[in-house]
Amino acid sequence: MSMIITELPHKEQALFRSALKLYETRQYKKGLKISDQILKKFPNHGETLAVKGMFLTHLDRKDEGYEMIERGLKINPQSVIGWQVYGIVCRNDQKLAQAVKCYEEALKANMDNMQVLRELGTLLMQEGQFARVAEVRERMVRLNPTFPPSWMGLAVAHHMNGRYDLALKAISTHEPGPSDPALDKYQTSELLLYKNWLLELNGEYQRALDHLKEIRPQITDVTAWKEQKAKLLLKVDRKEAAATAYQDLIERNAENDEYIVGYLACNGLDIKRAEDQDAAIEVIDSLRQQFPTSNRLRFLPLTFSSGDNFVNAAKTLVKYALRKGIPSLFSSTKVLYADAAKGAALGKLVEGFAAQLRDTKRLCDSTDDEPASVLMWCNHYLAQHYDYYGGHERALVIIEEAIRSSPSTVEPYMVKAKILKHAGDLQAARDTMDYARQLDLKDRYINAKCVKYMLRNNEVDEAEKTFIMFVSDDSPHKVQDIVNFQGIWYLCERAHAFRRLGDIGRALKHYHEVISTFDTYRLDQLDFHAYSVRKATLRSYVGILQWESTVYNHPIYRDAAQAAIECYMELVDRKAAGKPFVPIVHQTDAKPLTRNGSSQQGQHNLSAGIGEAKVFDVDKDPNGAGFVDSDNLASALKLAEQLESGASASPATHVTAFEVHMRMHKYFLALKTINALKAIDAEHPALPSMVLRLTQALDTDESFAAPLKAPLKAQIAKAFGEVSAATGAERSLEAMLAVTRGMLALGGNNVAQARALLMQAPEDKYASGRMLEQLLDARRLLVQSGATEDELAAFGTGAKKAFPLATCF
Repeated sequence: MSMIITELPHKEQALFRSALKLYETRQYKKGLKISDQILKKFPNHGETLAVKGMFLTHLDRKDEGYEMIERGLKINPQSVIGWQVYGIVCRNDQKLAQAVKCYEEALKANMDNMQVLRELGTLLMQEGQFARVAEVRERMVRLNPTFPPSWMGLAVAHHMNGRYDLALKAISTHEPGPSDPALDKYQTSELLLYKNWLLELNGEYQRALDHLKEIRPQITDVTAWKEQKAKLLLKVDRKEAAATAYQDLIERNAENDEYIVGYLACNGLDIKRAEDQDAAIEVIDSLRQQFPTSNRLRFLPLTFSSGDNFVNAAKTLVKYALRKGIPSLFSSTKVLYADAAKGAALGKLVEGFAAQLRDTKRLCDSTDDEPASVLMWCNHYLAQHYDYYGGHERALVIIEEAIRSSPSTVEPYMVKAKILKHAGDLQAARDTMDYARQLDLKDRYINAKCVKYMLRNNEVDEAEKTFIMFVSDDSPHKVQDIVNFQGIWYLCERAHAFRRLGDIGRALKHYHEVISTFDTYRLDQLDFHAYSVRKATLRSYVGILQWESTVYNHPIYRDAAQAAIECYMELVDRKAAGKPFVPIVHQTDAKPLTRNGSSQQGQHNLSAGIGEAKVFDVDKDPNGAGFVDSDNLASALKLAEQLESGASASPATHVTAFEVHMRMHKYFLALKTINALKAIDAEHPALPSMVLRLTQALDTDESFAAPLKAPLKAQIAKAFGEVSAATGAERSLEAMLAVTRGMLALGGNNVAQARALLMQAPEDKYASGRMLEQLLDARRLLVQSGATEDELAAFGTGAKKAFPLATCF
């Protein structure tokens, strides 16, 4: 039996150090060879075993590598290097929580190891554990108070904890003097602006203003300095000086809303107050005379004005846009349609302009005839206006007039395609958008829109061929390049198309590609923690940290994650019903492609180096069988937990998580999601059925511990009392669909009641705000409820009355 040693002889120590250097230079095979050389003499040296395991994990031998590292730590559990190695490997494999534990174990052996403290601080910052970051950074500052990244990191940690006073203290105590060479002029400028920001956040406005004047000679970011000056002057109530400062900023950028709103505030005006409306418009008009090219000065009055003021401001904006031929006019003003009066006023205004142009070829203030294009753009706007309110037939008539007046202009065809899509004729919408694409084959935007319409029409292969027209010609795997380029909208739409086609495997594959992209977005920030404090870009660094907490709340991420969970739930339900999903096999070329596109085996690309072959791997799971065959509930739970963490403000998150917890018989977690949904929206239509389903499960599930049932049911009764599954169905079509989903899940007599409610979806009482997708959802739920052919036919007849142009009923 070999003797266990903790310290190597001098010769082997030199070899060990060389192995660590080889890891830093990514020479893993050479490092492995040296590790084996040491272990040949000292097979039970724990640190060498751990280092060897680290090399193995980089040589596609992960399981063996982890086993080797754990063996080394078992031999020498007090080894700082061993725990560091374990932490590095876990970090590389994105097991950040485990990596944190490893570095904490390393600190138990040596609390003053700066490298371990630095890595631990970075990982804790990435995980958002800012209180613990502050503790780690404080120790780093005590060990090396002259090292700027340590005290800068401490300041940011206190900042993220809301302790601006402590952040200020950290900066003020350690910041270098003006002649100190520790920071260059750009770093000094950023640090001083950050300190000034902290003074503002801490409520010390006058002190911040005085400090701002002192640091002016050292500031390189002049715009940021001027912005801070204007804000602080306003906060200390020096409105005249603040107005001058904001005037200076508007001269630099007249498209910045903050500058304009700040200038109004200097005049004692708040655009949110109705009584300030007239005066605010007067001030903005005076600014517009000084800056006549500013689009924001034209648009901003529309956001807060009403009545005649709104109409006058709208006239100014709309006439300018129509004469300039700005296609995005409706897209810009669509946000105003949330106010019904404003939407109606805009439609009436443009209708009036169109009538004037038809009668006189002039607008109201014009002495010369307008170009024919002005009427075309009027029709372009009006078609979208009527489409917004569901008047698809009238919108089509108007957009056809626009097309006739300018048959070579792309934008009217795009609007026509959008109207046809909303009207339910997806094939005609796709064909129209493709025609528009062919009018300008070099336009990436219209190409992408056409691809999206093809996918909505379930033409996956045709969409792929169209999309890759703008992928580099020398790319051997163009679809994989789209994944690498993180084209998330395309991947998400493609996944939806496969799901509609019944190919759950490929749908899940693409949903996970979207999800993986967002994971990459967040993990990519890991390298910027050290960089940001090293470069002293602390203001931007705080912005990155705040953004990280919102990354999983992105609409596309929520859409993909929720859809993936629904797919997993469908797989689980099909297995439970004895009808498991079988992955659909597609014909693929199993041979690897080289860069020149050839699939012949043995053919190599030499452009990477003399005699060096560059062979590309083929997708080993093109049909998504791995996702189908995985532990579906565990995969769904992982996504649900991420949504609950990153998108907790969305009601759909908790409705989706409830479905997962119910299938896993985790009833306390199911109640937690119900309570979370109630906190967001106590009137949410899904709540009653969720409560009833949980109560029903507790009554029927004999595997659940009996002593826990009574207190859980008591909590439900106390929080919700008596509930009815149909509560809220009358509020809107969307609410009715949520109610019926719950009723179908409840089963029993609720199914017939749900079917009766769904049959009412095409009726006039749900006409307001009704969308085609909602009727399609209602039909799918009808099928799920066991509706007869006659009932489906009757539903289709009603739906056709609501959407006469639809081809999907």
